Amino acid sequence: MPTYKFTAKTQQDLTRIIHYTMEMWGQVQATTYIDGLESRAESLAQTPKIAKPCPNIYAGLRCFPYESHVLYFMEAPHGITIVRVLHEGMNPALHLTGKMHKTLLARSGLDFKCG
Repeated sequence: MPTYKFTAKTQQDLTRIIHYTMEMWGQVQATTYIDGLESRAESLAQTPKIAKPCPNIYAGLRCFPYESHVLYFMEAPHGITIVRVLHEGMNPALHLTGKMHKTLLARSGLDFKCG
């Protein structure tokens, strides 16, 4: 059964989302939001092709919205690797390019091809 994995950078994204949501709307909403996000990740692991390709950022990258955020991921042998979870208003090209993400993708066993 395909599964999802988060990169270390994605874990940082999720921590920021949790803290912000707790501060603004409380623990219950933070838990509900993250549970929903993880449910979306499970669905994407099962059917990754429903997500939009993002070849303008790099080859193989896909994105799919969740509430106020967008999950950016790559298909992998285990299912998908979610490389970032960004607010919908953020420019993904600023947060998903460069040496840092090449290194993250290399460590996750995925091929990096600049598109």
